[in-house]
Amino acid sequence: LCEHFGFAKEKQWTPVGDLSGGERRRLQILRLLMDEPNVLFLDEPTNDLDIETLTQLEDLLDGWPGSLVVISHDRYFIERTTDRVLALLGDATLRMLPRGVDEYLERRQRTRAAASAAPAAPASPAAGAAGDKDRPREKSAGEQRAAQKELQRIERRLDKISEQETTLHAQIAEHATDFERVAELDGKLRELSGERDELE
Repeated sequence: LCEHFGFAKEKQWTPVGDLSGGERRRLQILRLLMDEPNVLFLDEPTNDLDIETLTQLEDLLDGWPGSLVVISHDRYFIERTTDRVLALLGDATLRMLPRGVDEYLERRQRTRAAASAAPAAPASPAAGAAGDKDRPREKSAGEQRAAQKELQRIERRLDKISEQETTLHAQIAEHATDFERVAELDGKLRELSGERDELE
């Protein structure tokens, strides 16, 4: 496993304090896998991994004999390492998607189209019945339009971030031997990841 994760024989005796950030991350994953768990829960496992480590992790998990639960925005990683895809579609339910990420994207697009085509419902006047004070206030048509615009702006930005992340991953792979350039690109990737998390 050490050699599979890029720790050659001479590197295996290096003190942990002397390892780089990426090597420490690899070591954490390695130590987890050495325990031979039969269930793995991975929350955004592809964040902060270099291309080499990501490829090694994908290769290992592709043939993982146990159960694997992954939460990720990395489409390629999900499609390569999992058999079933479940999605949160914004209606507080978890749905199984037999066709995977493609079906998720189709449903999301249909939801967006329906939301933009549906006219804003007029606000009903307050009934004044007992218990009404406990209900949340209905938003006015103007507030609903403003919320819809904000949601559309955020979704457009998320799509743009996804494109930029894809480009950065390609550039990292292209400049794999130029460590300074990879570090610079990785910094940009982390910034985008932070912005994406905040928007989501």
